[in-house]
Order: sequence, then structure tokens, then C-alpha cells
Amino acid sequence: MPPGTRVHIEVNENNVPRNISESVILGSYLGVIARDHVLAPLSFPDWRNKGLEPFKKKMLAEVESKFAFPGHIHHLILQSLGVQWRNHKTNLKAEHWDCRPIEKIMESIPSGVDATQWCHLVTQWSQPKDKERAIINATNAKK
Repeated sequence: MPPGTRVHIEVNENNVPRNISESVILGSYLGVIARDHVLAPLSFPDWRNKGLEPFKKKMLAEVESKFAFPGHIHHLILQSLGVQWRNHKTNLKAEHWDCRPIEKIMESIPSGVDATQWCHLVTQWSQPKDKERAIINATNAKK
């Protein structure tokens, strides 16, 4: 979005944006923010991690610099950012986690991903606890 541009978002009584095109622009922008390795680092295992709080504030400030929306939907914006952030991590794992040795996976850093965060993320995926959770999630997804 051009500098100085700010999109006004109006919501209805259900806190859903009234204008579909503005909603699409907001959703797309939230995806961009959630994939930004500076604003939304991948090295945290969970969106609820307390260490992410300062980053969430920066992400929200970045969104507020481009969009004007009612203050009472801040939590919805953060929820959406959390979903986008989680989806980004899921997509990275689906695209890059395979049967290669961990070292090889760490060497093939995806475009737009910080090298240090990538190594941390791959290390996290290789932990037994994370592998067990992945098996449980895959089993539940098949049901």
C-alpha cells in the first residue's frame, strides 16, 4: 500500500467488515504481516507464548498505520494474525519438512524466512514432543 494510505474499515453488529473489497485488502495485509520475519518471528512454538506479546503490539500498530477500524475489534485482528501466522508455519512445514536429514532441511532456507528462525523452527519440528503432536494432529485430521 502506498505510504500515507489508510483504509477505513466499518463493521456491522457482528464485527464483520461491511465492505467486501476492504475486507479482502485487510485480510491480505494481515497475511503479509504474519509472514514478516521481523514483525512475526517463527521461533516461538505457539501464538499464545508470552514472548510474542511485544511483537503482537508491533503487528497491531503496523495494521493500524494502514487501516482505521473500531478499537473493539483489536482482538479479532490479533486472532486473524494468529491464524495467518500459524498457517504460514504449517505451509512451511508441508513444503519443506521431508525425509532429508535435519541438516539438509536447515540448509535449504525458504525465501523470506530468516535463517536463524528457520533453524530454530526445524529444530523444534525435530523434537520428539513436536513429532508426537504431529502424529496426533494427522490422526485427528483423518477422522
